[in-house]
Amino acid sequence: MTPSVEASLDGLRKAFPGSTVSVLAEDGNGGAFVAVETVALGARFVPSTTWVGAHLPSNLPYADIYPVFIGGDVKKADGTAFVAPVTPTPWQARPAWQVSRRNNRMMTGQTAAAKFVKVLDFLRTMP
Repeated sequence: MTPSVEASLDGLRKAFPGSTVSVLAEDGNGGAFVAVETVALGARFVPSTTWVGAHLPSNLPYADIYPVFIGGDVKKADGTAFVAPVTPTPWQARPAWQVSRRNNRMMTGQTAAAKFVKVLDFLRTMP
């Protein structure tokens, strides 16, 4: 893994101190597929905790981390269905929801931790 991907893993560990950050597989190009286990989603979801995962490309922080995934067992507590940009898509042999939040005009770098937090904030505040 490149030093920037290693730094991203450290950043994820700091941003999610009560969670486990795992490298599921290296991509062979300096990047890695990673998961953060036991992330709090909040009372709007059942279960209220899940994993969050993504591919960290080797050219971080100058690449978008897209898409980001959460556990496929997550549902909205009020019973309403997820709609795009949250779609069912298996990831790394796990049932998952793909959360599509692309950074289209990224002029400066974004950390993996910032992207994961951005996606979680989107989930917590979406209608």
